[in-house]
Amino acid sequence: MHDGPFLGLQGVHRAQIAEIGPDGRAKVLIPSLGDTALLAQSLVPIGTASVGRLAAVTMMDDQPLILGLLQPPMPQVDADGETQVIEAIRELTLRCGSASITMTADGRVTIRGTQLLSRSEGANRVQGATIQLN
Repeated sequence: MHDGPFLGLQGVHRAQIAEIGPDGRAKVLIPSLGDTALLAQSLVPIGTASVGRLAAVTMMDDQPLILGLLQPPMPQVDADGETQVIEAIRELTLRCGSASITMTADGRVTIRGTQLLSRSEGANRVQGATIQLN
């Protein structure tokens, strides 16, 4: 271990990705070390989309080493029989394997799958200003 400013800083710490330099390397803010962004090495890909995200870092040769990005919790739906509303500002996609339903803010709904089956006990209607089949 060197006699640098991080002497005694051990273990894994939480840091924020502060910026990505022109060379593609990240600078991180580690709260326990003050408000100076430190140039870091990384074990995982870090890009401009990572700025502001939290990361797990450790020290290697007196330089922060990014071990990974902390992941936000996955949203969960409590299916208790009541109405559930899931909102998105721009686009929402439900995906399972090669099947998906995508809804966009401009009102478009796209249903994709290897097979599409529509069943109804009553009327099965298709309505639109124009309807194109094949």
